[in-house]
Amino acid sequence: MSTEPPASEPLSSGADRRRFLLVGAVAAAGLGTGLGLLSEGGAGRPANRHGAAARGTPAARSRYLQIVAHEDDDLLFMTPDLSESLRAGSPHLTVYLSAGESKAGVPPDTHDVNAYVAERENGLRAAYALMLGVRNRWRRETLSVGTLRLLSYILVDRPDIRLVFLLVPDGRDPRASLGWHTLGKLWSATDHADVCGWTQAPDGSPYRRCLSREDVLSALTGLMQSFRPTVVRSQDTAPDERYSADHPDHIAAAHFAAEAVRRHAARHPEQLLLQVNYRDYNVRNLAVNLSAADNRYKQRVFAAYSAHDYRINAENPHWDAYEARMVYRWPRGTGFTATDAVYAVGAGRLLVWRRTNGGWSAPRSLGDPGGPLAPAVAAAGPVVLGLRSDTGEVVAYGQGRWRSLGRPDPKKVHNQAGVPVAVVDGSGMIAAFVRNGRGGVSARFLGTGGWSRAWTDLPGVDLKQVISPQPKKKHHRYGDVQDGLAAVVTDAGTIELFAATRSQILWWRQRQPGKPLAFAGTLPVAGAIAPLAAEAVGDRIQVMFREPWTGRTLAISRAMSSAVWDGTLAVRAASHLDGEPPVVGASPPYQVLGVPAPLPDGSQVCALGADGRLHVAPRSAARKAAWRAIGR
Repeated sequence: MSTEPPASEPLSSGADRRRFLLVGAVAAAGLGTGLGLLSEGGAGRPANRHGAAARGTPAARSRYLQIVAHEDDDLLFMTPDLSESLRAGSPHLTVYLSAGESKAGVPPDTHDVNAYVAERENGLRAAYALMLGVRNRWRRETLSVGTLRLLSYILVDRPDIRLVFLLVPDGRDPRASLGWHTLGKLWSATDHADVCGWTQAPDGSPYRRCLSREDVLSALTGLMQSFRPTVVRSQDTAPDERYSADHPDHIAAAHFAAEAVRRHAARHPEQLLLQVNYRDYNVRNLAVNLSAADNRYKQRVFAAYSAHDYRINAENPHWDAYEARMVYRWPRGTGFTATDAVYAVGAGRLLVWRRTNGGWSAPRSLGDPGGPLAPAVAAAGPVVLGLRSDTGEVVAYGQGRWRSLGRPDPKKVHNQAGVPVAVVDGSGMIAAFVRNGRGGVSARFLGTGGWSRAWTDLPGVDLKQVISPQPKKKHHRYGDVQDGLAAVVTDAGTIELFAATRSQILWWRQRQPGKPLAFAGTLPVAGAIAPLAAEAVGDRIQVMFREPWTGRTLAISRAMSSAVWDGTLAVRAASHLDGEPPVVGASPPYQVLGVPAPLPDGSQVCALGADGRLHVAPRSAARKAAWRAIGR
């Protein structure tokens, strides 16, 4: 990114005389800037300041790009992940596709629409400054990405923090040139290059233009080219149909982000780009999964924003629900390690690091699975399983090629499956399990004769437990199984599988290796938060989970020779990620995606760093400064 000398315009606190009057010097091509200074709040330096990470450290090498629809989506659905990575000192770029004006100024509402858009941006700047513990003092810039001019702000005390606004009309604004749901209509205009929507900016503004689908994608890929992120955070492309409906803008923004990542990766295959997707409105249908301390902190951050948004009020009960939760669309789990290999998904492609003679290779791509993969994979024996994020189809890689295992759901249930888990039983049979779109659990098996013909549903799930509140899904009934299954193999070589609903943990087990699983009942616990973790510890089976409403990590266990479970015990989990399974042990002293997992031989613990590198440590010394990064 090139920067020209600033054309400064000092703006007084609270005035923000519409940024549309400022253009500054804009580069004729590429990515250039025009600058203006914006100061809000007191001049003193706050306590607990979080500065930029030292150059060359994993935190400095971790570069986070957030792509969201609205000006509060990152605060509500990606925090505390967002606040933790900010405080770690990593560079951040957040892109807001929608202006977020909603029905401001639409009678009987009397608010000025442009002033409201500006106030939402003010609130964001206040929240980011609070999370970083720095002065709320920003520099306004006009970015040039190709022929596009984009509004942006850089935090003065942390110039590696930038907010960018595309100002596409909000989906609930009836005044938009394309009517309702502009962002969704742009995303759907794949064969209509002439379709465009006018941005929410006053006439004469440098940001007033008619944006097409390609304009939005060009802006995103141009920003990726300049910023070079290692992690892209976005929203949910396929919200769970069993629960509250999502905002169409959220879904469209997630699709735009996914396509931009695909295009960027095609041009830069050498760059490892990791993705994290977050659930949105339907998290309110799940139990609280943040600790009381995280909840209070998130409330404080959101209060800094909501002071500038008149539409956030006590009459809407859902804000509190969003503040108390953060849920991944596809939790990564711990199934990504295999014998002398670690797998990860980068920009929808499967990558592998291999260990030879004690040393690790650079990551290598394993070809095209037919479409983008969800971020989680499951390795079992010589096979790696993944989920196509665009279709809900399960795919398997083995013997140097990809194979489709089909979808675990009928055609009428579109792209609703969860991520697979897989294990190898004592007979050598590979068992794959997935939470299906109907809220149950489906299984498929690979034996000496090849894969079983089709997915089969495991017994024991009440598929009429949930009635969808969505208008289009009215009266549809589903099971309540959540994503994040856990499977373990006993000393006898038999498989035990566990799945959480919102009120209980379901349990299946083999009677002998090579045979189907039977429903064994429910565990004696008062609810559990998925994902689960299960492991064989000595001669016992242990299942770990988070307790609903408190977020505490609990464990329940039993002797392998018995069917009777002992009471639950509180345990200290190393994982600080509220959307991942609890893991006992040590994590690297820097940001990772997912949770660490051991190699099958127990010699090393592996973690996927937010810097795009594999990090490994001897399992016996993982609590010490023994972690090392693989790669440049």
